[in-house]
Amino acid sequence: MRKILGLVLALTLLASFAYAGGGGEASGGGKEEATIRFAHIYAPDHAFSTGADRIAAAAKEKSGGKLVINHFPAAQLGSETDIANGGVNGTIEMIYSGPGEIGKRHTPILILDGPFLFGGYEHARKVLDGPIGQEMWEGCLKATGLRYLRACYYGSRNLTTNKPITRPSELSGMKIRAPEQPMNVAVVRGMGANPTPMALSEVYLALSQNVVDGQENPIPTIHSQKFYEVQKCISLTAHMTQFPIIFIGEKVYQSWAPALQKALDDAVAQVGPTIDKAIQDDEKRLLDDMTSKGMQVVNPDINAFVQATAGVYKEFEKNWGPDLYGKIQALR
Repeated sequence: MRKILGLVLALTLLASFAYAGGGGEASGGGKEEATIRFAHIYAPDHAFSTGADRIAAAAKEKSGGKLVINHFPAAQLGSETDIANGGVNGTIEMIYSGPGEIGKRHTPILILDGPFLFGGYEHARKVLDGPIGQEMWEGCLKATGLRYLRACYYGSRNLTTNKPITRPSELSGMKIRAPEQPMNVAVVRGMGANPTPMALSEVYLALSQNVVDGQENPIPTIHSQKFYEVQKCISLTAHMTQFPIIFIGEKVYQSWAPALQKALDDAVAQVGPTIDKAIQDDEKRLLDDMTSKGMQVVNPDINAFVQATAGVYKEFEKNWGPDLYGKIQALR
């Protein structure tokens, strides 16, 4: 009798542990319920953050409350590198990661951060959502274990300094903060400056203490980080148009029942375009707000910057091969 009671107790405990591991199993296989973390570096009022909140709400609604996404903005779970590592290692289930960061792990993606790569938003979406993008995301999945959900418009990167910059030669000797990614560093160097890599969370203090002379970011990020408080000028170089990517760990995703997968896919598909539009709407509105606060807008010689950074593609071509750049330009 004692042996029988012991066996029943052991089976009961095993069942309880299996449930605690992440939700009940669907009849067709896979977890019917899940709670995951979604992490990134962007400020809580940035459109990426408010968009993440909407994705979480939509996923919860579409799953009947069975998919819960806890949102961790503003580098709460570490730097962009830490978060990307967490996504790859499986310690963070869902992330935003820029092409430069994830491109360290699957190098063809690095081209998406190339200078003056895209001829506009529609051209970029043709690349990202078409066969070129599909090949990249499949390769990324094999290399990193991260499943692509959507690339979201981040805006065009512009330069801020304490003096007007109209040509690359005027950046000579200046220390300009760059993200800690190879392509960004190369582009800033190509523009004529001395790139100084550091995490986004450190930039405001570095600018205020003159550790660096300037930085470059899209307008919504410049505004949300309040760089207009410590920089006098913004030069509209638009030297990189970027699309950070929403990823989920493939092991996590494949552990779910199809209904849960569909809830997440549908939530991202529903909210993703609204994130892009929010950024586009913000670019003019927030630039106007910064000028009202005293920031000077400078219209530089774009052709000079195009020519100065053209060599970056040759420098990095080994990461994606000789034909990819031409294929992207053919879609303009």
